[in-house]
Amino acid sequence: MTWGKKFSCAAAALAALAAAAPAGAAEYGMGNYLLGYQIPLSGFTPPPGVYFQNTFYLYDGSAGKNVRLPFGNQAALGVREQFVMNITQISWVTDLKALGGSIGFAAVVPFGSDRNTIEASFVGPRGVPRDLDVTRQATAIGDTGYAAFIGWENGDHHWNLTLSGFAPTGQYDADALAFTSLNRPAVDLKAAYTYLSMTTGIEASAGVGMTFNAINSATGYQSGEELHVEAALNQHLPFGLAVGVGGYFYQQVTADNGGELNLGPFKGRVAAVGPLLSWTIKAGEQQVILSGRWFHEFATQNRVRGDSIFASMAFAM
Repeated sequence: MTWGKKFSCAAAALAALAAAAPAGAAEYGMGNYLLGYQIPLSGFTPPPGVYFQNTFYLYDGSAGKNVRLPFGNQAALGVREQFVMNITQISWVTDLKALGGSIGFAAVVPFGSDRNTIEASFVGPRGVPRDLDVTRQATAIGDTGYAAFIGWENGDHHWNLTLSGFAPTGQYDADALAFTSLNRPAVDLKAAYTYLSMTTGIEASAGVGMTFNAINSATGYQSGEELHVEAALNQHLPFGLAVGVGGYFYQQVTADNGGELNLGPFKGRVAAVGPLLSWTIKAGEQQVILSGRWFHEFATQNRVRGDSIFASMAFAM
């Protein structure tokens, strides 16, 4: 069995899709693109077929009382955000070709809970204090994502382009402190590359993308454009185990504007690094890939800082 066939299930997460989740500054200090979700094997496109992936996602992060975050119709201070999400993704790599590459599509449906705590008072757009030390929780479907991608390969080299769109389908209230939607449509364009040695199992992957946000119609807030970079170095072993390290970097490149809140440009930044682990289980002709990754964030600006944990199961249908 070739390395490419062995890892085809693990590459099911091709589209740049996510639930509403911490990713940078912008409104709520979050972005639609879920950092860390697309690594490893971010540039690898599997053979034609339908692929299923289910991911458990946990995030726990906080910002100090000196960081004001735009939370809908209010500016929140001393925020702690806790996300627990189950993300279901279906990817379809077709037999169609364009420019020598394979064409595919993907869809993501997240469901889960957002629990936010405001540790200090938060102030509305007219400077009126609202509450003190409050916790709110929301459980519902999140913002769904849809993507089209095209992938190429040449020996050990693999690369792809992905165009993704995010629909505000989750639970949202501009006056609420907990939510599962950002209430802003967005488009993401991403390019990714993977080197995967068929003989040694060494993998090096990297991807770079840009998210373009539409205005939040409920608040009139326009979030800036968001640059995201992800990378991974992995060693795939012949008996099905793979270990490595990965990370991401996020930088908001244009300023926020609009809405009643006046927080200035509010450009955000964050970086993260952490371990990667995966294991291939074979039952007859069926292969199931179990994988986990943990990322610790640092060098944050205008957002919460915390830890992300992903636990995924993927297989060809």
